[in-house]
Amino acid sequence: MQLALVSPGCAICCQVLSVFGIVFLVVLGLLFNAEVEELVGSTEDPVNPKEVGHACFLAAIIYGAFFVCCSCQQLVRKADTRRARRL
Repeated sequence: MQLALVSPGCAICCQVLSVFGIVFLVVLGLLFNAEVEELVGSTEDPVNPKEVGHACFLAAIIYGAFFVCCSCQQLVRKADTRRARRL
C-alpha cells in the first residue's frame, strides 16, 4: 500500500518553504498587531491592522499544516525504505 503522495524532493522543498513562510508571517503578524508606523502609517495602508495581523497568523497556521503533512510524507518514505530493505 503506497501512502506517499509526493516525492522526497518535493516534501523537503515544501518543508523548507513552509518554515520560511511561517517565520515571515508570524513576524509580519506581530508587526501589524503592534501597529508599527511603517506598516500602518500611510493613507494606503489597511484600515484595521489587527485584522491583517490575525490573517497573517492564520496563514502561518496553514503553512504549519503543510509542514506537518510533508513531514509525515518523509516519515512514510523512511518506513517504506526500511520495509523494502527487510524484504
